[in-house]
This record gives sequence, C-alpha cells and structure tokens, in this order.
Amino acid sequence: MEPKFVQAGSVQLEYFEQGHGLDVVVLVHGYASSAAIWRYTLEHLSEDQFRVIVLNNRGAGNSDRSHSDGTPFKEEDYSVETFAEDLFNVAEALNLDGFTLVGHSMGGATVTQFALDHQDRIKGLVLLNSTPLNGRTLKNGWEDELKENLLSPEPPAGDMGFDAAHVTEDFKEAVLADIAHNPVERFIGGRRSMAALRLRDRLRKIKIPTMVMGGDWDKTVGVDNILADYLALPEEIRHLSIFHQSGHSPNVDNGWRLAIVLERFSGMAWEEDLKAESLSSEQIDSSMRMKKS
Repeated sequence: MEPKFVQAGSVQLEYFEQGHGLDVVVLVHGYASSAAIWRYTLEHLSEDQFRVIVLNNRGAGNSDRSHSDGTPFKEEDYSVETFAEDLFNVAEALNLDGFTLVGHSMGGATVTQFALDHQDRIKGLVLLNSTPLNGRTLKNGWEDELKENLLSPEPPAGDMGFDAAHVTEDFKEAVLADIAHNPVERFIGGRRSMAALRLRDRLRKIKIPTMVMGGDWDKTVGVDNILADYLALPEEIRHLSIFHQSGHSPNVDNGWRLAIVLERFSGMAWEEDLKAESLSSEQIDSSMRMKKS
C-alpha cells in the first residue's frame, strides 16, 4: 500500500488505506509499534467488504514527531489522550463516521478514550490485548532502565508475534526498523501515560457494541486484565473472543482468525447501528404525527 498523509489538527500523520467496501474499519497500533504491525490481519480482510484505514500515530512511521516550528514533541505529547485527540482530527479530516474502531495494546486505551469522548462517531469498538485500562505501577528507576535498554543493539523486549511460523524476516525487519526510529520521548511518555490510566471504571458509559479480544498466552498485559476490562463493560453491549495459543499480538500470530472475528463483529455492529437509526426514525415520525394530531 502506498502511504498517504492527513493533516490532523496541528500534526501531519501517515496512514494507509486498503479496500473499497462500505464497511469502514480504523486500525490503531500500540505503544512502540507502527501501522506495519497490521500486515497479517490486512491480508485476510475482504477488500470488497471493507475500507480499512491504518494509522501511524505521531512519532510512528513517517508521522510528525515535531511541531511545525521544528521543536521535537515532549514526553507529554505522546499520551493516550493526545493520540485520541489526533484520531478524532483524522476522523474529521477524512470525513469518517459510523466506523468500527480497533486498537491494539496501547491503542486499546487510545480507542477507549476516543469512544468515551466521541461515541456518536463509531458503530463498534474493539479492544485487542489492550494495555490495562486501570493503569499499572511503575517500578523505581524504570526511566533510567528504559533509556539504557534503548541504547542496546539487541531488539526491544516484547511479544510481537514473531515466533509464529508464517512470519517472514522482512516483516520483522520492517517492524523493528520502525521501533528503532522512535524518539525516546515516545517510549517514556507512552509508558508514563499507560501507567496513569484510569479508564476501567468509565467503561460502563460505553453504549455501542464492544468486542474485547486477547490471546490466552499474553504475558504482556495478562488475561486477568483483559477479562477485567471485559467485565467492566455493560453486559448488554460486551463481546469476548480469546484466541487459543496466541500471545500479545494476535494481529500477527493469528491474523486470519482475527480477521474472521473482526468481519463478523463489524457486520453485527453495522446491523445494530441500522436498527438504531430505523428505530430513531420511527420515533421521530411518531412524534411528528402526534404533534399534527
């Protein structure tokens, strides 16, 4: 896919687009990764059924990592709240409405924040191995340790699904190259932002169909956190899919299964959205008839 760029408020963000279907899906990557992490999911999504927008957050890929005057973004510019605001500006610029929003890892928190702020813009929400929405405690000295690790020639620690048999070397190289290109402020600011999250108690305000997905081998966020976020959602709108023998990145190690579940869920969310619109129209018509009478 050829890269495209969109002016999202004050930042220019890179994105990729696949398909020409009526069902629009937006994919948001996580903490240190980039749009490249979605390759094995995209391969299995129907181009006739879906139009897929794959975003590179600020600091990722070829998206902006500095202000218009050239001043680099600070650590606080790489927060869940900032990413969610950028995402809203992308939706405005690309005229996206009534779409399914999918977030992986830190992206799960980003799309949750977006949904809490702009629930009317989306028809369905998917949290894929989301970072714990109730935050985490950072150990003493974590920042110095992180900076030291970033100076190491070794690839960064983390489960990106690379052990799956179908994963190619060029894919690994592309993902790792994007990670290596990250500014240190993104690493530090992102981790601090994830630690400070307090979104779980607010999930009860979500009123649209929401799918929580995770791998049963996920040791990065843990199945306990995945289930805790699921259980915090209103029972009438929540859905759960746990991938067997999958780690923190089912979009890599189980891309074809993820695509199947995503297709079914997005279709169901579309049907629910159409029903809601029809019911609303009927209520308006009924109200108008009563006024006339």
